[in-house]
Amino acid sequence: MRIFSIAFLITLTSPCFGQQLDSLSTTYSLQEVTVIGNRLKGKSELLPLASTTVDSSLLSQPVQQLSIKEQLLMVPGVYVQNAYNFAQDARISVRGFGANAPFGIRGIKLMVDGIPETTPDGTGQLDNLHLDQVGSIQVLRGASSSLYGNASGGAILINSSQVQRDFLTYQGVFGSYGFYSQALSGGIKTFKGSYQANVRAFGTKGFRDHNTVQQINARFATHQQFSKKLSGVFIAELVDSPKAQDPGGLTLEDTESDFRQARDRNLTFDAGEAITQWKLGSSLKWQLFDASNLNTYAFYNQRVFDGRLPFENAGVIDLKRDYFGVGNALTMYKEVHTLNAGYDLLVQEDKRRRFDNLEGTQGPLAFDQEERFFNAGFYVIDQIEWRSWFATGGLRFDHNKLSVDDRFITNGDESGDINMNNWSYQLGVGHSITNELQVFANHSTSFETPTLIQLSNRPDNQGGFEDLSAANAINFELGIRWKSEQLSAEVVGFVTETKSELVPYELEETPDRTFFRNAGETNRRGLEAALTYQSKLISVHATYTLPNFEFDNYVEEGTDLSGFKLPGVPQQFAALNLSLSPISQLSISLPTQFVGSMWADSRNETKVDSYIETSLLASYELKVEKALIAPFLGIRNLTDQRYFDNVRINAFGSRFYEPAPGRNFYAGVKISI
Repeated sequence: MRIFSIAFLITLTSPCFGQQLDSLSTTYSLQEVTVIGNRLKGKSELLPLASTTVDSSLLSQPVQQLSIKEQLLMVPGVYVQNAYNFAQDARISVRGFGANAPFGIRGIKLMVDGIPETTPDGTGQLDNLHLDQVGSIQVLRGASSSLYGNASGGAILINSSQVQRDFLTYQGVFGSYGFYSQALSGGIKTFKGSYQANVRAFGTKGFRDHNTVQQINARFATHQQFSKKLSGVFIAELVDSPKAQDPGGLTLEDTESDFRQARDRNLTFDAGEAITQWKLGSSLKWQLFDASNLNTYAFYNQRVFDGRLPFENAGVIDLKRDYFGVGNALTMYKEVHTLNAGYDLLVQEDKRRRFDNLEGTQGPLAFDQEERFFNAGFYVIDQIEWRSWFATGGLRFDHNKLSVDDRFITNGDESGDINMNNWSYQLGVGHSITNELQVFANHSTSFETPTLIQLSNRPDNQGGFEDLSAANAINFELGIRWKSEQLSAEVVGFVTETKSELVPYELEETPDRTFFRNAGETNRRGLEAALTYQSKLISVHATYTLPNFEFDNYVEEGTDLSGFKLPGVPQQFAALNLSLSPISQLSISLPTQFVGSMWADSRNETKVDSYIETSLLASYELKVEKALIAPFLGIRNLTDQRYFDNVRINAFGSRFYEPAPGRNFYAGVKISI
């Protein structure tokens, strides 16, 4: 499989990359949106499922680029925590899936330029993503396993912006707490393709003690039109983050005495991480006949991770991850049908070692094993548009084989393998009442396997895998959309029932090391609403989410938690982005987020207060001959609210809280030639 995937790296799916030298001002009318990615085709309003395309005017705003939270703020049903602790990565949850991830992104399939960014076991990171190069983002909310496999919450599909003409762009940003970001990108447009390269270096001392991060990202992409019917893409990416300190979670009493402090044990054991990652990827799109085309992708990704946790026993992590895969999809068009059939072959190999943490120094070896996750997924998707009706049906089978080779056998050999196979399906139907108004209903299933990290983290400190099962979910949703030239609105209601959901917990002897157990059943019910209005002078984006997520059948250590709320998800949340353009060169935005109260623990003993955070962003465009100069200024937390950027679910000793900064500033300039 390794040889096969490497050989395929020279070939491959969809056109992607680039930077468009256009005005940064507000878009005046709503654009017609086509679904990105190669699994679904057509206009997003003619999909019978909950789907949101992030408005291009929001993506083009010059922002600080701390995390993808800035781009996903206006997507209903999506809640993002942890924009300031880079040792933990952004924690994205869609309809509550992913909220319990101790770090990284769980329960959501990430696709970047048609290539999977999520590993076969369901782990995803976006620390290698160039946020200033994002051209489009589409979020599929709800069970998406019939489309992408191991994903309970949905999928986030990201495409880089296209090279429209030769360009050179520099963006520099400086801000509070020693923040800096320097990015340089350039692109060349040729008769048969384009080339683009960009590099970004950023860092910050952080709002809290022991919160420093340093990182460099580099990316090269080329898109070539080999013939009238054949096009291809090749990408190469590198991210080097030699330092990302973890200040840790605090008790409420700690935050009251010093809001910016780091946890004492995180200082003692020098908690944090260092990451080096590179990726090669390629894709081909080949039009076989007038009514069919073939999409192929292949990629290889290697991630080297060195981490230090705030305890001695096995508190130093040495992980080398190789992740590679290939996939093909055949799409055929015939009258009212679009048929898509394909497969994904994905392999993940984790070489994991743990050493004792002797107050920040690596001690003796305490754990050594090699873990593998092989996924073979086969799917077929049929889309129908007939008169005013549209429907989508999908069926997928995933063969998942997990194996472990225990190399630390002084305490016994725990090697072995397990299978977690799964069938997933999806059926949706919609009706266009008028050209502007559509209604739809959807029924789908999904699954979420334990990750290799969750399986290898065993409370008894033995090798092998913990006894965990895959979670399975059934999703029902009903929605209505309305869209005119300047106004669009959407309301979606959903019910999701999950069995064997994975719930995190900690132990006294190893705090900050997260273990998982399967809950019996959970029930998610919710309402998601979005409204967008755009004119020449003003644009308004508003969203509101009302979730009601409960344990339905769950006994934890002898206590029946049925009817208790799931922790880590606000009981309601909303966002409003008001943008003004009093003159064509000036743009002013006021993004505001309301986050309702939430429970920090499964037993619902600790409630985290609600808050409202408002920011200000102002930019001005100045054209000087062939150059576009855009200085900008931002103020985060304009009203100086005291709130928590992250809540660590079920943390031992009530160390739930990671404080967010108060009012802080950044300023920068973007120069495009």
